[in-house]
Amino acid sequence: HKQLLELKNKSKLEAQKQKEAYERQVKEAELKQQKQEKREQEFREMQARKDEMRAQDQRRTDLMAQKQEAFQDLMRERKEVRDMRIYNSILVNQEMEQKRREDFEKKQAEDSLREERLMQQMAQRQEETAKKQFRTLMKRQMIKEEAMRKAEDRRMAILDQQEETEYRLMEHEAKKERYLDFKRELDGLRGKNKEINVERQRRREEAEREAIADSVKKKDEKIDHLNHERQRMWDLRRAAQAEAYKAREMVKSEILKQRIDSKFDSKKLESKLESLMKSEAFSAKILQTSHSTPSFKATA
Repeated sequence: HKQLLELKNKSKLEAQKQKEAYERQVKEAELKQQKQEKREQEFREMQARKDEMRAQDQRRTDLMAQKQEAFQDLMRERKEVRDMRIYNSILVNQEMEQKRREDFEKKQAEDSLREERLMQQMAQRQEETAKKQFRTLMKRQMIKEEAMRKAEDRRMAILDQQEETEYRLMEHEAKKERYLDFKRELDGLRGKNKEINVERQRRREEAEREAIADSVKKKDEKIDHLNHERQRMWDLRRAAQAEAYKAREMVKSEILKQRIDSKFDSKKLESKLESLMKSEAFSAKILQTSHSTPSFKATA
């Protein structure tokens, strides 16, 4: 645009100079014409006064007048030819200037189209690179979450197995203790009468009912705790899915914004994605806050 303005200003200055030269020439010609007419008028007046005195020189004067008129005609023709040549030169220069300006504008338009195509190709490549990086990051995140989920399931299964083993051992020890107590009590009370045997049988049945009630209560508490843990894990997983969807939508909006502004910045997109992935919902620490199922001791 700057070169085009300079060419326009240069053409205007040249046209202005040519116009001023032409006007100056026209004025000089008019001034000469006026002077010539004035001289002719003075000559005629002087000739009128000297007709009587210079009758013998009339022929020579007429001849000089004819020569003067011929000279004026020649000068006038030369002036017209010169003016026409100047005018034609001005027209040729204007046509050449117009052609140069059109060629320059055409070249500028072609350069602009070529730059626009290059910018579009560059923007498309940047967008594809950003999408590929985002897909890779999301795939890694999904693999990481799946590994964490499997590890947590494995840990819960091991905890359940350990609790079940401990419970069986405790139940076996309780049975053994009950058997030994029963044997000692049977050996000590073998010589007593039927009433004592009935009372002893009643106490044993009450103890068994209490043990069964305690066992049922502990099993219910264990089931409630496991259900609570499962519900908490489900809530965490659902919150993580919601955060992932929110992060994906924010990244899509950022890509669309950069595409509209034609200012693609993969580093900015990557930093924003990393800040989103630092959310507490994607952190492994939140899974480490779960409490292990408490072990329940069976009482005799």
